Formats: sequence, C-alpha cells, structure tokens
Amino acid sequence: MKAKKKDFQMEVSLGLALIVLVMIALNLASHYALFRVRESLENQVQDELTEAAVAATDDLLKEPTLAISDSALGAIKGEYGIDKLSLIPMTYERVLQIQKGAGRDSAFAAYDSSISAKDLRPLLHNHTIYRFDKGRSVSLVFFPAEHLGSRYVVVAGKQNPLLGSVEDAGKILIFFAILGIAVIIYSSIRLIHFVIYPFNRLKEKAAALGKFENSGGNEVGELIDTYEGIINDLKNKEEELRRLNEFISKRAEELEIYNNYILKSIQTGIITIDRDGKISTINHAAATMLGIENDCDRYTRYREILNIYPQLLDLIDEFLADGETVYARDLNLAHRKRGGIILSASITPLLDSHGNELGLSLMLDDRTEAKRLQEELELNRRMASLGEMSGGLAHQLRNSTAAIIGLARLVDKKTEENAGTKENLGLLLREAKEAAELVGRFLDFARPLRLEGQEFDPEELLMGIAVTSREKYREVEITVESRLLSGAGIKGDPLLLKQALGNLIDNACKAVSANKGKVTVSMAATEIGLEIKIADNGPGIPTDMRDKIFTPFYSGSPSGAGLGLPLAQKIIALHGGQIRLKSKPGDGTIFTVVLPQSKNPSINKSAVLTADHS
Repeated sequence: MKAKKKDFQMEVSLGLALIVLVMIALNLASHYALFRVRESLENQVQDELTEAAVAATDDLLKEPTLAISDSALGAIKGEYGIDKLSLIPMTYERVLQIQKGAGRDSAFAAYDSSISAKDLRPLLHNHTIYRFDKGRSVSLVFFPAEHLGSRYVVVAGKQNPLLGSVEDAGKILIFFAILGIAVIIYSSIRLIHFVIYPFNRLKEKAAALGKFENSGGNEVGELIDTYEGIINDLKNKEEELRRLNEFISKRAEELEIYNNYILKSIQTGIITIDRDGKISTINHAAATMLGIENDCDRYTRYREILNIYPQLLDLIDEFLADGETVYARDLNLAHRKRGGIILSASITPLLDSHGNELGLSLMLDDRTEAKRLQEELELNRRMASLGEMSGGLAHQLRNSTAAIIGLARLVDKKTEENAGTKENLGLLLREAKEAAELVGRFLDFARPLRLEGQEFDPEELLMGIAVTSREKYREVEITVESRLLSGAGIKGDPLLLKQALGNLIDNACKAVSANKGKVTVSMAATEIGLEIKIADNGPGIPTDMRDKIFTPFYSGSPSGAGLGLPLAQKIIALHGGQIRLKSKPGDGTIFTVVLPQSKNPSINKSAVLTADHS
C-alpha cells in the first residue's frame, strides 16, 4: 500500500519537476540566443566604424594640412552610414594625463561622458577602443593614427538604438527568467500539495464511511470504484427525494398563495425585509401608497426601492440601530404623482416559529386624506374666529380707504406736472382702490371667499409685488427668478393671490430689514404645479413657533396683527394649492407655495429678473 502511495506521489512530483527543467532550459536558450544577437550587432557596428576610421586616416595622410575636407567627411559618412567623424590630436599634455589615468579628458568626454583617462590607455599602445553609450544609444570607435610624427585619434560614431534595445531586452529577460523560475518552482510545490492532499482526503473520508478497503492494488482505481458505488447509492435515493421535494413544494405554493391573498386584501401597506436588507414581500397597498411597481423584483435591496423616500430610510436605520419597535410614526413624504403624502409607519421585527429574527416588517397607513380633513377643520375653526371680528374691522378700513382715495384724487388734481409725483400718486391711488376692494370682500369673510377666476401671468404678478416691496423696503435686496416660458399662466383670482404672496414677501422683508439682508423669490414649473419659493437669509423661525404661525392673531412681531399668514393659507387653499414651511434658526426661512397650472409649459433655462434699488 505504501509503495503504491509513493509511486503515485512520485509520478506527480517527477512530472512537475520535468516541467520546471524544460522551462529553465527554454529560458537559458532564449538568453543565449539574445546574447549572440547582441554580440553579432556589436561586431558588425564595430567593423563599420573601424572601416570608416581607417578611411578617414587614409584621407588624413594625403593631406599635408592635417585636416579632412568637408566633402571627404561627407563621402565617408554616407558610404559607411555613420553620424560622427572627427579628429582629436594627441598632445603631450593629453598623453601624460592618459598615462596617469586620473581625471577625464574633455575632448573625449564630448563624445562619451562616461569615458575616463584610464579607459583611454589602450590608445597609447595603438589599440582601437570600442564604446557604446547606452543613454544616447550611440556606438563609438576611437582609432589611433599617426601622421608626420604626430599622433591623432579618429572618432567615428553612429546611432545604434537596436543594440540598446537588445541590451535592455537581455536584462529584462534575465529578470523575468529568474522570476519565472521562482514562480514555476513555487507553483509546482503548491500544485503537488493540491493534487496529493485532496486524494488523501477522499481516501480518508471513504475509509471513515466504511466504503474503502485497500487490497494492496491500485489505490487510484480502488478509490474511483468506491465513489462510483456511493454515487449509485445516491441515485437510488434520488427518486424518493424528488417525491418529497414535490410534496413540500406543493405545500409551500399553497401557503404562499394563501399569504398573497391576505396581503392583497388588507388595506394596510406591508413590506418585509430580510436580514440582508433585501425585500421579501411588498403588497399592493404598499406599492400604491409609495408609487412603486407592485411586481418589483423580490430580493431587491430596500434602499434601491425606497431611495426616493429618505425619511422612510432614516426610520428603518433607526430601528436597525436601536432594535426597538417603532409605533405609528407619521412621515411627510414627497410623492412623485400625488405631491405631499402623510404615512403612518410602524416597524416590528420579523420572527420565525422559534423566535429567531428573520428581518423586519414595515407597515404603512395612508393618513393623507385624514390629515387634510383634520387641517381643514382646524383651518375652518381658526377662520371662523377670525371672521367674527372681520366685519367691524372691514367697515373701519373701508372708511379709511375711502378717505385715502378721496384725498389722493384731490392732491392729484392740485399737483403740478411733476412726473415723479404723478407716478407715486397713481401708485398710491391704485393700492388704495385694491385695498378698498379687498375690504369689501372681507365684509363677508365669515363665509368662504369668492374667487374671481381668470387667466393671468404669475410672473407679472410677482414682479408687481416686488416693485411695491422695493419701494417699502429699500434696504432689502429683492430678487425674482423665473424659470417659465413666456405665455405660461395660471387660473385664479390675481387680487387675492397678490394679497397672499404679498403677505409672505412682506414677512420675509421684515425678517431681514434690520440686517439689510436678501429675499429671493423663485418660480418654476414642476410635475405637481407652479412652485413659488420665497426665501430669506434672516434669523429663521424658532421651533416652538412653527406650529402656531398660521393661527389667527398669533404673531412673532410685537407690532404684527397675526392675520397675514392665516389669510395667505386660506387664499392658497381656496385656489387648490398648498403652502409649506422650511426654517432653521440662524439659517433663514423658505415658504413654498404650490398652485395648480392652467397650462403645462416647458421649463426654460433660469432667467433672473432684477430691478434697480434706487
């Protein structure tokens, strides 16, 4: 048995060792071939340069002036394909310096920066020197010559990038050869381990199950026969397992269908999420509330489905962090089709029959309509109390506005032709008339306001309000930004909307007037209607005041009557719109008004409309 085991392991080891030897032999052969190529290239270039130097020496001996003409130099360069050809005289001082072998000769260094005086000693014995400057890929020959008792050195050189590439390739080949051999040896050792170890494990497992008995024959064959027997046993039991699986699958399908009937029938939205953060079930009610596909892929991560509702994700994160059940938490969510919705969310852990946690269950109730009715009842209650005193106040205001109109007309008649004064009187008279008309409507404030429905340009309305506000608050920078195409309009009562939006802009200006702040009014078309935002960079609204600012007679200013915001809320509600507040102490306030549009204009690039503050 041991001999068989040894033979099997030895065969694997010898096979891998043979592969290693072959790879080493191939690496050595390729390196030797590259060495021979480099040697051949060097000899060829050296011969060419030497021949060129000899030819230059012959021309030198013919010239008594010890110089080679340019034409002769050009002919030699062209004939031998070289780039450099020049003559260096061997003066007495230069010979002494070369004999000492100290320093570097500048004339020779001009051709090869790495050559030293010691490297030039062979020239003193009339031996030719061959050099290759790897940095510049230049091959050089320093050829000694003598003429009329004087000694010279003929320098011939040519570009030889191929030799540099071959030399680099040789170094790279050596590096990769060493690295490759190391990798092959390591891989072979690991491969031997991975081949022998699984074989021994299979044999041990088979022996432990009582299925393997070594008869002293071929271990591999016996092990294969053993596992073939095990596979046959498994096949015999496969039919029984298949019948059991069909029975279990049928029961599971019946339970799932029954569960789906229950989930589809209830009006509460239910979403179950497993421990890996993937959605297990989502019923029709939940899909409808959230505006998502009811047949979304199961086992999709809940963050991908609910990413448009960050508040819902925060609530789930809170549950996962604390582990405590969340009961009926109201969330204000921005629905893609319905606008703002209010959902009551509860989160409980999802447990199996043994009490093990499987994930969580998210239950949703749509409280949007109930909340709206509640707010409407509260608004009606507030408006009823406001209407009780509106009658007397409106009568007094009507008398005052009538006096203002009469005096304005009288002053207008007696005023000389002054354009500025006339314009201001006209503005005063127009505002007084509008105030008188509003007072007439508020006489019947206890009953619902009557809307004078007509098409008008909201941009023109906002610009008119801005002009009036700039005259009133000259220290405030008021900017109107419009992202509407020309011709886009809404249907409603421009006079009432002017009063409502004017109240909001007036409040914003009051909040920043002390610090000469900025008020920005922006208008854009969205999927849910015309959105108007009035933002200021004032001190913001304290948290404890935000739930009270729409209450009649409640004002954060000592001089305020507390009617502006409740009136604005009622007017906007009568137009089928809504008003939202976002404020943070120290970070300003934003009122967002959403009104239904009579048209669906395309959104144009932002155009900022401003006016002179003088």
